Amino acid sequence: MSFSIEGKKILVTGGARGIGGESARYFAQQGAHVVTCDIRDEEGAKLAQEATEAGPGRVIFRHMDVTDVADIKAGVDFAAQQLGGLDAVVNAAEIMLLSRPEDTREQDWDEQMAVNARSVGFVCQAAFPHLREQGGSIVNVASGLALTHTPILSSAYSASKGAIFSYTRTIALEWATYGIRCNSVNPLVATPLMDEVRATMSPEDREEWELRVDRAVPLGRVGDVATDLAPVFAFLISDASQYVTSQIIGVDGGLVTGR
Repeated sequence: MSFSIEGKKILVTGGARGIGGESARYFAQQGAHVVTCDIRDEEGAKLAQEATEAGPGRVIFRHMDVTDVADIKAGVDFAAQQLGGLDAVVNAAEIMLLSRPEDTREQDWDEQMAVNARSVGFVCQAAFPHLREQGGSIVNVASGLALTHTPILSSAYSASKGAIFSYTRTIALEWATYGIRCNSVNPLVATPLMDEVRATMSPEDREEWELRVDRAVPLGRVGDVATDLAPVFAFLISDASQYVTSQIIGVDGGLVTGR
């Protein structure tokens, strides 16, 4: 089976920047055809144009709010129409609002569950009719913070990402009969979101984060989306992963050893 994703039709949420955006750029470099969705219209349109001009694949951007179920369905249907079907979905939309568990606001719980967990379910639900006939791959971006024994200020965020594990394993079983493979990936990579999150931390919290996360990576560095993470996504999208489903895959330099 081929490791190539040339010609694959891929939907990526959170596709304006960071994990989703740079992965979409990588997919296009490998000859895939991609629709990215995000609420960051200017960034999303710019990345799509750059990736398409670089080729050989193409990226089309569409505004989509992953907290709006009707907009999700419209966005997924748009992607299938523009691409002539779907082969794969990468759910990369996320927010991260750190706080101590005793201080986490109701709004922070609701927003993180809506964007990080609930949206995954409704994107997958909307994509199912486009995948059920020929099969395909769903890759859901989770986080090692939902597994590690040393989460930092991330109780609600970790809970939202832990929900992805359970949901992904369930649909992997229920949709296996349709040839739809479903896997979770836990990345530790440098992104604009992580830069923004660090900027909100106190100096003490930032030092603790770096000690327990960044400087604790056995391979000695935080990963890069284009060189470390996107190729793993590409493998999971490719036909070479036809027998891989219901897995939690760490792309974190060995930070979280248990799955």
